[in-house]
Amino acid sequence: MSLFVALLACFLSTTIFAKTATSSKPTLVKSVKFTGINKIEIALTNKATNFKIFTLSNPERLVIDLGNTNLEKADYKPALPFFVKSFRIKDDENSLRIVFDLTQKLSLKNINFDPKKNLITGEIDGIKNTPSQTNNDFISNKVAEFEVETKKVINPDGSAKYIVKKTYKNPRIPVIVIDAGHGGKDPGTIGNFARSKEKNITLSHAKELGKQLVNTGRYKVYLTRDDDVFIPLFLRVEKARKKKADLFISLHANAIIDHEISGFSIYTLSEKASDKRAELLAQKENQADIINGVDFSGASRDVMKTLIDLSQRQSKNSSSNFANNVIKSVKTSEIEILQNTHRFAGFVVLTAPDMVSTLIELGYLSNKEEEKLLNSIYYKRKIAASLVGAIDEYFAKNKI
Repeated sequence: MSLFVALLACFLSTTIFAKTATSSKPTLVKSVKFTGINKIEIALTNKATNFKIFTLSNPERLVIDLGNTNLEKADYKPALPFFVKSFRIKDDENSLRIVFDLTQKLSLKNINFDPKKNLITGEIDGIKNTPSQTNNDFISNKVAEFEVETKKVINPDGSAKYIVKKTYKNPRIPVIVIDAGHGGKDPGTIGNFARSKEKNITLSHAKELGKQLVNTGRYKVYLTRDDDVFIPLFLRVEKARKKKADLFISLHANAIIDHEISGFSIYTLSEKASDKRAELLAQKENQADIINGVDFSGASRDVMKTLIDLSQRQSKNSSSNFANNVIKSVKTSEIEILQNTHRFAGFVVLTAPDMVSTLIELGYLSNKEEEKLLNSIYYKRKIAASLVGAIDEYFAKNKI
């Protein structure tokens, strides 16, 4: 009998403990704030019993794990600083994870919990840029184009006055970024006859164009890649923006079922493709990022619509003007061109709002004669020379 009573008492105490544990209210997250330039604050409703804050790489992320914790408001969205591009929240029954996708590599230090304020704080280390240093600060960039000149003028009576004059700085050298399409595990189009790979064709043409531009002494020239490597589409644009490119030229080679079709063409950005063939080609190029595990096809419509509506009107017009210069120069060089040479499509590499961007289809690898030409040193030099002429004409008319 005494053994039964003891077992019953043990069972009841266990039951009571379990009921107490499961009925206790979880901690709630009131807010997550990035304060100052390098601090993070997580405000809670009560004591944090189990939490971790850490960073991960490839891609760069900042992660907050909180045990026995939920969001106070299910639809809560924290304000994001310039070094965070997006965030995700996983809110399970007994835990909460918040992941911030970073634009740069960062680290954390001095993580603390203040029980009086129910506040977790930490310092973010390694921030490379401030908001005023980013390429997105259009106004600051425009202000930087001017200098203020102060001149002292002596009046006849001996007094003096000062005249402040705003003047343009000395024009800077245009920056041109040449993007050799595809690369690495993404070969692009493969020729039907000589089995030429698009990634090799574009790289050789990019190097020739870069060499001729450098030889003029009028431009700073960069290539998004100078060997056989895979680069995601968005990163190609990011590289160009980091160089503060004035002109971005992406080189590609085409292919089609009809082996008779050949010719040079050039694309600039449009919300909707100018024809069905252009739209199919845009989808083909944009899908290249799926190879690297990143699919831009779902988000690109919203991104491009926002960029076009708010930021890209001027760059689209400038890109079209440059495309017309290219067409005129190519015709003069007696290079075969497609009918309706200037086309429009939603290529990812054309979405930057702050630089002139074009995508050039050098020719068709599905056409036997054009595949031979695209592999020819003579033809590479001829195309590059015609592009240099178009670039010269564009920047002669459009001072930067």
